Amino acid sequence: MPAARFLLPDTPPTEYTKPTLENTSNGTTYRPTHPDLFRIEFTSSINPGSHSGSGSGSGSGSGSVSDVNGEETYSSRLVAVRDFKANEVINTLTDLSLASEKAYSSVQFGTGPRDHFELNSDLLFMNHSCAPSAYLKLTPRLRPDEWVLCAGSAGIRAGDDITFFYPSTEWEMAQPFDCACGAEDCLGRISGAHSLTLDELERRSGFVNDHIRELRKSQAQSQAAGGER
Repeated sequence: MPAARFLLPDTPPTEYTKPTLENTSNGTTYRPTHPDLFRIEFTSSINPGSHSGSGSGSGSGSGSVSDVNGEETYSSRLVAVRDFKANEVINTLTDLSLASEKAYSSVQFGTGPRDHFELNSDLLFMNHSCAPSAYLKLTPRLRPDEWVLCAGSAGIRAGDDITFFYPSTEWEMAQPFDCACGAEDCLGRISGAHSLTLDELERRSGFVNDHIRELRKSQAQSQAAGGER
């Protein structure tokens, strides 16, 4: 059976340059990739500290940069421009390309080391939350043209942050980070699904992708086999 990665292009279907305050004249020349659905909001703060995480995959802070002394941080977040009902499809992931390697910006879609894609759109700026407003549904496995971003069970209102639970797609992050999402049951440290039980994953994310379930099952079997020795 072919891997889904062979169904993804090696280069982005549409060229995408990550917008920053610097390359958009402090946000004034920014043009959303999906203006009818969501947009990036740039903000600045003087006490950076820990953050909720930005970027889709294995890192923390694709949308945050600090100055040399770490005294000022520019943050970004993805916000909805209209209401979305519970479990409504926000967007089909049509701009994907195969990631050359696992990175802060990539999203994991399978169990193999090369199974990571780049979003190539403003979805890059979805922050992590332990109480997310949305989820990525990467099924059916071999139909990436049907992979979607959906609103969570509470729905999303215009102006709300669009966030997702990173471990719902990421097994082990290359760049774990300290979360400051503010959720009542915030995990604190986000390192991927490998350190969580299936119950913890389901309770927080609302949807756990098949590749994470498979990796979790393999982990449990390995641990059980180790205990029998």
